[in-house]
Formats: sequence, structure tokens, C-alpha cells
Amino acid sequence: MAVWPMARMRFKPSKLTLFISLTLLGFIFLLTPQNVTSRLNFAFISIFRFFLNVGSSAVYYQQTENSKASPYFVPRHEYDKLWVAFTNLQSQIGEQKKQIEELGKVRMTEPDPATGLVLAKVVNRRKQEFIINKGTDDGLVNGQYVLGDNAVIGIITQASADISSVRLITSSACKLAVKISAPDAEVYFNGTIAGDDKNGAKIPNVPKKYDIKEGYYVYAAATPGFLQSPRIIGRVSKCVADQSNPVLWEIDIAPAYNFDNLTDVAVIVLKTGIN
Repeated sequence: MAVWPMARMRFKPSKLTLFISLTLLGFIFLLTPQNVTSRLNFAFISIFRFFLNVGSSAVYYQQTENSKASPYFVPRHEYDKLWVAFTNLQSQIGEQKKQIEELGKVRMTEPDPATGLVLAKVVNRRKQEFIINKGTDDGLVNGQYVLGDNAVIGIITQASADISSVRLITSSACKLAVKISAPDAEVYFNGTIAGDDKNGAKIPNVPKKYDIKEGYYVYAAATPGFLQSPRIIGRVSKCVADQSNPVLWEIDIAPAYNFDNLTDVAVIVLKTGIN
């Protein structure tokens, strides 16, 4: 009867053994190629997708007492949709006006026959990243723009057969060419947006000779092969002189949407063979 407790003690690893084993395991994972770890990561998400999606698939909107009493109340998410649609129309009108003046004709930009949309669900959320339930089988590739209710929220950075990773514009690793709309002067200022790894983004290295103000709209610039016409990203939330370089602006951007409220997205897929 005393053999069993002794056997249990004999096979109980010491703290030093556990430490050495875990250290070796950590080195193995550290030296494993990224493509292997990415496949393991995607495999884990595919297997446990249901459980990962439990906490992120539903969004709740609460009405205040005043909103229930007013017949004219519009929920915040409905307001955001209307605002994005309005700003996109403004961009299209600006493009059309420019072409009327320069070419004497209007080029229709919506609907664009060369553009298709792939609708997808957000199945997991990470820091500055979404995992969506569409992949290469649906025509998704790296670099494609991702929309949340028609506003650009990020780009595809990795795609497998049935799921993909979306790097949000709030990530410092997400850098996109943008245009800042200056409605007073009826011009656009070019720049490059990069996330602040929090809830917004910045546009660095913009000279102060450009008259930029808070509230100006920021659009993702048209990109051959990925984006046919500018799409709204957000608005300028701060524009002050850069303390480290007084000849430049320090520009902060507030995204069009609170990403926590997004459960469905659309990926822009340009169709081939259409001129």
C-alpha cells in the first residue's frame, strides 16, 4: 500500500526541472519560423472560433430616458452611418466638381463597376487587430482595404483559406496614404497616416505652410489595384505646432467609428477584367 505514494513522489518534477523545461520550450517557440507559428495561430482560431466569438459577436446599444421620450432621437450608431455616408458623398462631389472644371464632364464614382465588396463577421478581437471569417477562398489578399459601414478601418495583413487578419488604422504598423480635405480652399493635402497604438492615429511631417484645421475630414487616398476613389477614415481632432520641429504640424486623427461597436465589416475587392 505504501508503493503508490512513493511512486507519485518519484515522478514529481522539481522546480528546477520545470524551469529548465519551460525555458527550452520558450527557446523552441522563439526560433520557430513565423509562417509556422502563424499557421498554428490560425489553426487555434479555427478550432476554437465559437468560444472566441462568444464575447465579441454582440453589440448592445442603450437608450437614455430622454431618447425614449423623444420621437426624433437617432441612436449613435445610426448617426455614425449617416455621417459616413454624408462625408463620402462630399468627397465624390468634390471629385466630380474638379473633373467638371478640368474635363467638362463628370466621371461616375458610385457605384463603381470595378469594385466588389466581401462581407465578413468579426470573430475575434486583439490589440489593434480584427480576425474575420473570410479569406483567400473569397478573394481576399494582403493590402485590401476593410470598411466598417463604408469608412476605412484597416487593411488585410494576413489571409488563410477561410479567415483573415485586419490591421486597424489605430495600429502604428498600419500606414496608409491619405488626403486631408480643406473645404475652405477646396483642395486636398496629401499625407501618410499611422496609428498611435491607442484609439486614434497621426499624420506626421505635414508642413505648417498648409492651412489645416481641427474638424477637417481625412480620406484614404485612391490606390491603384486596391481603392478606386477616396474613402473617409475620420477627422482631424488636433492640429498644433510640433514641439520638436516648429515648421511642422502635429496632427491627430479620430477614426470615424468606435471599433468596439463593429461586428460586421466589408472588404473592397477590385474585380479583374473590367475597364
